[in-house]
Amino acid sequence: MDRLRHGVTRRGALLIGSGGGVGAALLLAACGGREQAPAPAGGAPAEIVWAKSQEGEPTDGNWVATTTAASQATGVKITAVKDSGDFWTKRQTEFAAGTATADIMYNQLNWVLLGGLNGMFVDHYPFMRRDKVDLGQYYNIDRDSWGWKGKLWAIPYTSGGEVVHFNKKLFDAKGVKLPNKDWTYDDFLAAAQKLNDPANSRFAVDVGQNVIQYVMGTFIRNFGGKVVNETRDKALYGDDGNALKGLQFDAELFTKYRVTPTAEATKALPSGQRAMEAQVVAMEMNGVFRHTNIRPAIGAENLDFAPPPKGPTGIQQARVAGNAWSILSLSKAQDAAWKVLRWLHTKEGMLTPAHLDFIAWPPLVWAGKDAKWLDRFKGTHIADCQKVWETGGHNLVLPEGSDAFSVMNAPLAKALTGEIAPRDALRESAEKANELFARRPANWK
Repeated sequence: MDRLRHGVTRRGALLIGSGGGVGAALLLAACGGREQAPAPAGGAPAEIVWAKSQEGEPTDGNWVATTTAASQATGVKITAVKDSGDFWTKRQTEFAAGTATADIMYNQLNWVLLGGLNGMFVDHYPFMRRDKVDLGQYYNIDRDSWGWKGKLWAIPYTSGGEVVHFNKKLFDAKGVKLPNKDWTYDDFLAAAQKLNDPANSRFAVDVGQNVIQYVMGTFIRNFGGKVVNETRDKALYGDDGNALKGLQFDAELFTKYRVTPTAEATKALPSGQRAMEAQVVAMEMNGVFRHTNIRPAIGAENLDFAPPPKGPTGIQQARVAGNAWSILSLSKAQDAAWKVLRWLHTKEGMLTPAHLDFIAWPPLVWAGKDAKWLDRFKGTHIADCQKVWETGGHNLVLPEGSDAFSVMNAPLAKALTGEIAPRDALRESAEKANELFARRPANWK
């Protein structure tokens, strides 16, 4: 999950942009605005190019090993391209010129709707229906996140959700009860206050990715607040009393209770380490992907997981997200590309050792419960978290991508520092979001 990079460039925004101008016209012309049906099985060329943005080792090496296994299993020759530079702008520029140098590309949540609405990616549902793929094995929120209005423009390869990582050793040292699946925000705050020890540069919790599309959104939702309407064209949180309660609780962790690391404590961390790894905090709210760094730093015997706490009325949600693969609409080898992706989501493909080492969490519910995966989490309560991902997963994906999150989160960030009141932050954020939504082109609606 959550090897997320949210930095769409200004140039990229202009290329995909608002649907107007030369760039958008080229994008629409490239696909003619038509939905492309999958080619008959076995009729596609047996050679593809599979492109991913470069991340470094061991991630890239595990991905290349996965493509090798996929090639051996399917008979499709695969050229794996680890692309450096501005991956997204490069793909958009090629598409605007009517070309595609890859058949499958890496995708992320702040790109997928922009590209899909302009015809850059195929709708993967026809392939899945043709081959009778069990759609129910995907997290519902993932299917919502990677598509729009009945089309699926990407297939997630990694998923997983938000958890509270906690260090059992630090809880035991303070005599604090360990978190569990039924804990509440009152329980969370009581534990945080007991764990907090600023005089010794020890703090209770690091709130990671504290933005409205992630952890902050969980606070808002679990306190009963609304974020956007069903059609995702109106922000609802501006004057929502429950949303205010959620943001208020979030902000007070920093401004009133001061149970999060100070700027001085953060600056003093060893180079390359975060507070949880350095055992400066006892808890971290973040995506489950963080376990790969936290476990070796604090010891597997000390790490456990809990879902986000239940809100005042019992609501318990968690953000669920990851990254995906998309078949490009200009690919001349779409059926071969699908054959590879289809294999990757079989039991053989999903549980290939290199693939398990590559992903943060399996995108298929059954795979997340398989012993080959769960062996990594022996002795923990990760299953409690997975249950919440299945029943209460949330996400916020918008056609405006990073442009939307920039305008929404700027005022909200000021509430976390006490620069402005949470009520004013919510109103300003929602107003700016709705101004942006009002400029959506007709073909996005």
